[in-house]
Amino acid sequence: MKLSSIFSLAGLVSQTTAITWNVSVGKNGLTFEPNEIRAGAGDIIQFIFWSRNHSVVAGEFTRPCIPRLTGGFWSGFFPTAVDTINSQLFRVQINSSESFVFYCSQNNGQHCKNGMFGIINPGVTGITTLSSYRNLAAGAGNATSPRVPSFGGQIGENPNTSVPPSSSTSTSSTATSTVLTSTSTITSGTVTSATTITSTSTGSSTSTRTGNAAARTGAPVAALAVAGAAAMFFV
Repeated sequence: MKLSSIFSLAGLVSQTTAITWNVSVGKNGLTFEPNEIRAGAGDIIQFIFWSRNHSVVAGEFTRPCIPRLTGGFWSGFFPTAVDTINSQLFRVQINSSESFVFYCSQNNGQHCKNGMFGIINPGVTGITTLSSYRNLAAGAGNATSPRVPSFGGQIGENPNTSVPPSSSTSTSSTATSTVLTSTSTITSGTVTSATTITSTSTGSSTSTRTGNAAARTGAPVAALAVAGAAAMFFV
């Protein structure tokens, strides 16, 4: 299955209930927290950026610190003041239980090579485990960033600047929302993009709870504007 079939922005606000996983990026050094997530189809991975200048890229298991050639996602860089949380975040929807890896492509400090990566639905054996990818990444060269604007997810305002790494919320909503959907595919150096506008209605009761990395809770999916990201190279 191509990774492009895993991610779907068009359905991002059509879910009445979705599972949201909050992943802290760079909060405690060169880390994603949690760095292993068992997500179900329809779940949302929400990347929350902390100090300095990090990114998140969907990568290849067999080619560490290199992005997928087709599909996947790329957040762009999120420059953030020291000991603070970024006012924006990056959301990706998962539509498969397939294993895949993601990493930070910041080369000032060799973030990917030094362990800044994570796995969605890690496998039982082989290179789809975190430890196996770590061994491969340790011998990698510079990480690669896609040479296009962010794609495969949505950049939007961070509504909570003190979200704990593994907290999540559950909501059933009934408000009307509009989403600007943008997708890109990279094949043989060519970028193909498509943009659509989707309106939908979702609905109304909210509950919040905090759990560990293995817990799964529900969350609303808010309408966010897709934005391009500028690469800035400092740590």
